[in-house]
Order: sequence, then C-alpha cells, then structure tokens
Amino acid sequence: MFRVRFFARFFFAAFCPLVSSQAQVYRLAELNTEQIRALSPAKTVVIIPGGILEEHGPYLPSYSDGFFDQAYSRELANAIVPRPGWTVLMFPEIPLGVGGANELGGKGVFPGSYNVRLSTLRAVYMDLASMLGDQGFRWIPRTECLAQSS
Repeated sequence: MFRVRFFARFFFAAFCPLVSSQAQVYRLAELNTEQIRALSPAKTVVIIPGGILEEHGPYLPSYSDGFFDQAYSRELANAIVPRPGWTVLMFPEIPLGVGGANELGGKGVFPGSYNVRLSTLRAVYMDLASMLGDQGFRWIPRTECLAQSS
C-alpha cells in the first residue's frame, strides 16, 4: 500500500502545472520566438528532463521513471526561481534512455522497454546543448531519475 501511495503522489505531482508566484518558470513548448528571445540567457536555467521508457512490471506504467523525473525537475525549478532575476525554461521531456530494466533479466527486447544506443542518446543531448549554447544559454542541466537496483 505504501508503494501505491508513494507512486500516486509523484504521479499526481507530475501532471500538476508548473506554478511560480513570480511566473519565472516557463515551458519552452508554450513560448513563441519573441518570448524566448526576451529571456536573459545569462540568468536562465534550461532544464532538460529525461526519462526512459522501460517496463516496470504489470502494475506500473512504462514511463514511471519519467513521471518521477517530472516531479524532480519541478522541484529543481522551484528551488531556482526564488533567486532574484533568475528564470527557468523547462524543455519538453525526452523519453529516451540506454539499457533499462530488461537488461537485468538478460532480455534485449521486452514489451514496454524502448531503448536507444548510448551514442545516440549522447548525440541528442549534445546537439540540444550546443544549440541552446549558441543562443547564449549557459545553465543547461539534464535531469533523470532512474531507480537503480544495487
């Protein structure tokens, strides 16, 4: 029961809109060119949420890690915005990852798990960071919450 409540809390939080009393958290997908250009790149943190699509058994959705990552990214954004003059720009989520839980079971293909090669994942994030850097943004964290078994 604890697991269900724990997951439900994060699942619900993942779908809540980003809210800031100072309106300093923006979703990139909702801004037009002029709104993006008006941001101060030196004091804007662009958060790029990750989140692999991988199986989580018969009771949890394949995007469980992504839902946790949404909540983590929101908490990170909420920790940044109280700083005077700082803005957070939330990049759309990138549901790509390497490996996944199916590797633990020794299965390369498993329903609900969709992986890419490490070189592909690195290229995607490097291209995005380069493009954002060319636009003047310097603070570009990539977030990912992935439960690892030890």
